[in-house]
Amino acid sequence: MKVWEELLACLHPGLPLPVHLERARGRCLVHVSDTPSNFYGDLGKILDYLQPMCFVHTGDLVDDLKIAIRPGYGKLFRRRLKLLSEAVSPVPPAHIAIVIGNHDIEPDVRAAFPGALVFDEGTRMSLCGLDVAVAHSLEELPIPPAAFNLFGHDVDVPPEQEGSLFLNGVIGINVILLESGSVEVVPYPVYVDDARCCRRKTGL
Repeated sequence: MKVWEELLACLHPGLPLPVHLERARGRCLVHVSDTPSNFYGDLGKILDYLQPMCFVHTGDLVDDLKIAIRPGYGKLFRRRLKLLSEAVSPVPPAHIAIVIGNHDIEPDVRAAFPGALVFDEGTRMSLCGLDVAVAHSLEELPIPPAAFNLFGHDVDVPPEQEGSLFLNGVIGINVILLESGSVEVVPYPVYVDDARCCRRKTGL
């Protein structure tokens, strides 16, 4: 490896494959939220490795673009959605659930992910045999809560509620093991927060 490549690897480390989750391969649900486009490559690698039965994205699919603030970037938004659709291709479209975020354009999302479940508001459903609620933000989750409540948007996490788990896809990559119902959280690479425009500070 050349010197500059070694330096680049140090400055922009990727996401190590979660080999400790080998037992979950083919028997898990993966949840992410608010993903910048420079994360798509690592996302594709983790999905290819885990081969999840279901994949959930709770909105702001191209989070480094902030399309609600920069509406003139619609063409770029669509190009990056295509890259994301390629990254999630290890999961069959019918097993993909997407919630429209405040920085998403719903018709473009539906066009980029034909066959996927796309929701414009909080929804409760059975997904991979689990009782799951999905929404872009904590406030938009359906009431009463489901067994697994998946959301993003900012770093809020509610108090624990008996019988219900609240999993924030901004904080980490949530991997739900279908057989046990246990949850493993895989940290995002450090570059993700930088590309989110310092979300932890701004809450955009």
